[in-house]
Amino acid sequence: MAAVLQRAGLPEVRVLLEYNPYQAGHARADVILAGVGSCGHDTYVVCELKQWSSCQLDPRDGRVRGTGSSYESSAGLQDPYEQARNYAQFIRNYTDGLHDEQTVHVHSLAYLHNSTATSASSLLTADWQGDRRVFTGDGSGEQALVAQLQTWFQPVADHDAAARRLLEAGYRQAPALLEAAGRILADPAHYPLSDEQQDIYAQILHAIEQALSPNADRSRAVIAVKGGPGTGKTWMAMHLLGANARAGRQVSYATNSALLRSALGKKAREGMRILGRPVDALITSARTYWDPARWTSPLDVLIVDEAHRIATYTVRTGHANAKAIQAQLEAGKITQLFELKKSARVLVVFIDEDQSITPKDDCGLGDLTEVADRTGASYEEFELTEQHRSGGSDVYEAWVDAWLDGRPIVWRDQENYGVQLANSPQQLERLTFDPTAPGAKTGARLLAGFCWTWQKWPDAARNIDDIPYDIEIDGWRKRWNLRQNIDGYPKDSLWASTPSGAEQVGSVFTAQGFEFGRCGVIMGADFRWEPAAHRWIVDVSATRYGALATAARSDSDFEDLIRNHYRVLLTRAMAGTVIYSTDAATRQKLREMINP
Repeated sequence: MAAVLQRAGLPEVRVLLEYNPYQAGHARADVILAGVGSCGHDTYVVCELKQWSSCQLDPRDGRVRGTGSSYESSAGLQDPYEQARNYAQFIRNYTDGLHDEQTVHVHSLAYLHNSTATSASSLLTADWQGDRRVFTGDGSGEQALVAQLQTWFQPVADHDAAARRLLEAGYRQAPALLEAAGRILADPAHYPLSDEQQDIYAQILHAIEQALSPNADRSRAVIAVKGGPGTGKTWMAMHLLGANARAGRQVSYATNSALLRSALGKKAREGMRILGRPVDALITSARTYWDPARWTSPLDVLIVDEAHRIATYTVRTGHANAKAIQAQLEAGKITQLFELKKSARVLVVFIDEDQSITPKDDCGLGDLTEVADRTGASYEEFELTEQHRSGGSDVYEAWVDAWLDGRPIVWRDQENYGVQLANSPQQLERLTFDPTAPGAKTGARLLAGFCWTWQKWPDAARNIDDIPYDIEIDGWRKRWNLRQNIDGYPKDSLWASTPSGAEQVGSVFTAQGFEFGRCGVIMGADFRWEPAAHRWIVDVSATRYGALATAARSDSDFEDLIRNHYRVLLTRAMAGTVIYSTDAATRQKLREMINP
């Protein structure tokens, strides 16, 4: 790139390597060219560099294949111009001082310096982006790149000052981004609210406004919103994100559920294609707020969903913190919840303590009051009680809770919700996907407890027949939700929203936060009826969730997580649930409990 700048007569334009834009996670732009533009304003060009000697853009999915790269999988690689354009959008919309398109110019390009116009022709002729700029390393390609850079930059100017302004700029969301977020995320057609939800939503908005008022006693707050499965926590969180964005506040949404982030981000990107703003980057991981530099200029509002999934401490990189870092966190009590509160003046937290599902999940209402006291914030609590899943049946939710708590009561079908018991996995599948059954038109899924191991994929796997079955019960075989897209079947993050996901069995991790018309739930030996003891037992030895099995050996309280797993799985359906247990004694006991 430096050689290209020399040939363009622009040796003083600054070259920034591996720049990490705000909201881009760990991703880094290969090169940012920074300087003063021909118009006299700060100008930045995001460059994605590729060493490919050839490549082919597949118009069916927009992915690049045939690069010969060691990191290319069957799913292909991202279009390099799209990569550069996305980084440019992050820089434009999340960097303080770079929002005004009239006074700061941000461009993007891809430079395939080992390719020719022939070997990369499909990338050069893909013109749906309008201002798409892809250059190759042959004579004509390099000449075109030189000419483009000459139109963007002045040869002699204070380029260093422009580069410093980018490197020293803080995080701030652009007004146009917030306006777009308000239009996309608060759309009642996507996230309708009931009367009860509307009432609590209005109360929460009022509490936020009071906390942010110049006349507030503390000017900071923790707002807890309790609610069981199906009470609409995520929908309300989206409304609050949209409403606060529309009000021009610095606001983000955070959750530790990667699959929920994926689903919500997909919805945001649908609007992004229309409004041209990376609204999906407002949907973040709760694990990304640990940098104290962000605490000095906190958000106005941070909305944390699935807060029961918050960990005690944030792992900076990898699977565990270095010993010195972990010791520092513990000594200073720098918990993940503390980091989240320090990152915003108002922290709005949606929580259901009965939906913690891993040994690392460590957040309850007591922790929220404690962090409010510690940070000098006011504390307010709301509760969502109206059931919007399970046919709106509070009776069903109570039946599930009583059963899993070991004090079962008899279930009789309600007008809007039914429960069936299957005698075999084959019957479970037939009943779940019965096209005439209530809820069938809105989709169905099979779910299971963690009693089967995810099998290792062959290195050469290219189609679904290459993938081994994970769950085998008396000749009936299924695969868990898939690690990667393959042969038209979705990876785990798309399992809930893609119709062909119905061919695989979902786990608590892929099902939590989602709902389906009908669900079939396979219960393994980890939760069963024990006739000799005449009680329901949790058998941790039957789980194949290694972290849980290890934790439970030293602390029996972790057995509750298995109950929580089934609580989540049994409360995903809108119209009906079918249940099958692999244990004969359990099936017999369930016959006494379900529509006897």
